[in-house]
Amino acid sequence: MAMLNGELSVESIKKKEHKEEGEPITTFNQYQQMVERTNERPSRAVSLMGLVGEVGDLHSMMKKLLLQKDNPLFRTELREEFGDLMWYLTSLASLYGISLQEIAQANAEKAESLYTKGGVNIFDSAFPKDERLPRRFTVNFYEKPLERSIYVKVSVNDVVIGDALTDNSHEDDGYRFHDVFHLAYAAILGWSPVCRALLKCKRKSNPKIDEVEDGARAAIIEEAVSILVFHQGEERGWYVDRSSIDIGLLKTIRRMVAGLEVRACTAKQWQEAIRQGYSAFCELKANGGGDIVVDLDKQRLTYKAPSTGAKGRKT
Repeated sequence: MAMLNGELSVESIKKKEHKEEGEPITTFNQYQQMVERTNERPSRAVSLMGLVGEVGDLHSMMKKLLLQKDNPLFRTELREEFGDLMWYLTSLASLYGISLQEIAQANAEKAESLYTKGGVNIFDSAFPKDERLPRRFTVNFYEKPLERSIYVKVSVNDVVIGDALTDNSHEDDGYRFHDVFHLAYAAILGWSPVCRALLKCKRKSNPKIDEVEDGARAAIIEEAVSILVFHQGEERGWYVDRSSIDIGLLKTIRRMVAGLEVRACTAKQWQEAIRQGYSAFCELKANGGGDIVVDLDKQRLTYKAPSTGAKGRKT
């Protein structure tokens, strides 16, 4: 008898459980429910130690594969190891109240933001023309020696922007040319509070945007990113190779700018901004200045070496 006083009989309950257990798993939630149902000793320590142990087993299997390349059972054994890893990882997630669906979704979004190329970012399209970054412009860097150091003046259309800069360092490290990094952020990321201030195109028509996105705090964060990257430049070969701009550095930068509009940019875009910025920086330092053509639509910086003017100086 399947029903007795409005309740399922023991036999029908067993049939229902058997049917559920026999059904193929098609979602993360179904798999996690299975793990919770089969976890006879729910314990953080057991799950963690089991996970560590399975990682060790996987390591041993891969080591064995290097020595025995023609093992016909490798794929089956590997699938089983992955399954055991997944089981312990899921049990640990359940003990902390985190769903596999939540983990997968968050990780997918992270992977997209880290590894996709991304498109052209225009953060000021809805603002008046005089509050937008120019889509293409040329910036001249002119180096002039002082009594005890060297300073650099930066100009656009023969109009000096910002203050003359020195290295502010005991050594000649070229930091006087560091505004080129901000130009790279503008070109590749479509973002630079520092450039907005220099070019006088802050978005003042929206007080909140002006305060948060174009204000002092955002500019300080941008400068901090530049300094962070600059101080690792020499040991990373001045970022000639993209691989020197590793994911650890990019994650740090993305955390620094998490509260700003530039968070929409991918890690690959940051990687390209750093690479192009340092390529132009090395040219400027080697030649004592020059022109930088900034193209936001092509996401590109182009360096032009200084020419010798009529007065015999580089212009």
